[in-house]
Amino acid sequence: MDKYSPEERHQLIMQLLQSHQKVMAVDLASQLCTTEATIRRDLRYLADEGLCKRIHGGALSLAPPTGTPEERLNNRNSEKQALAIAALSLIKPKQLIFLDASSTNMLLASMLPTNLDLTVVTNSPAIATRLLERQTIKTILIGGVLDYAVGGAIDITAAQAVSKFRFDLCFVGVCAWSSEVGFCAVHYQDGDFKHLVCARSGAIAVLCTEDKIEALASYPFLESQDLDYLVCTDSDSSIARYFAEQQCQVIIG
Repeated sequence: MDKYSPEERHQLIMQLLQSHQKVMAVDLASQLCTTEATIRRDLRYLADEGLCKRIHGGALSLAPPTGTPEERLNNRNSEKQALAIAALSLIKPKQLIFLDASSTNMLLASMLPTNLDLTVVTNSPAIATRLLERQTIKTILIGGVLDYAVGGAIDITAAQAVSKFRFDLCFVGVCAWSSEVGFCAVHYQDGDFKHLVCARSGAIAVLCTEDKIEALASYPFLESQDLDYLVCTDSDSSIARYFAEQQCQVIIG
C-alpha cells in the first residue's frame, strides 16, 4: 500500500520541482515509497494540469511567468543587477553588440561603459531609451511590429534587419534552460528570432537567473554546447560545472 495518497504525492512532487526544478521518476519512487509506474501516472496528471513538463524519465518545472520586460524588472531585481555587473567584463572596445529584449539586458544597457566606442543594436525600445542616456554609444534600433509580451520587435521585418549585421557579441534573452534541450523561448516567433541573432554572432552570452535553470519552455533555439559565455549566480554550482564541461566560460555574478 502506498505511503502517501495521490494528492499528497502531487504536493510533494511540486515542492521538489520548486526547489530542484527537475525530478526523475526513479528517485521519486524511492523517496515516496511507491512504484515508478505510479510516479509516471502522477507526472502525467501534473503535466496535463499544466504544472510541469514531462521529459524522458521525469519532469521539469515550467519557465517562470512572463510579463513585459518592465514588469519583469521587479522580479529578482537584485540578482539581475548582479548578473549585469558581472557581464560588463565581456565588453571590449569597438565591439558591435546585440542586446536582445530582456529585463536583465535593460539593466546591462544602463551600465555599459561610455568610453569604449561601442555600437549596440537592439530590438527593444526600452533598451534603446536607456542607451539614449549614454550618448557616446552608437545605438541602432531595428524596426518591426512590437510584441508587447516580448518587449521588442521579432517579426519578419526585424529578422531581415538582423540579417544585415555580423555581431561581435550578442546577449540573448532566455525564458528557460534545461540540460535536456538547451535554451528555450515561450513564444515561437521569439525563439525563431533569437536563433537568427545567435547565428549572426561571433560569440553568444546569456545572463541566466536561477529560476530559469532546469525549466522548460516550448521552443528551443540554442543548444547548450553552442553557448560561449554563461553569467549566473553561485547558488547552483551544478550548472557552472555543466557549462564548464561544454567549454563555455562561466562568469559568476
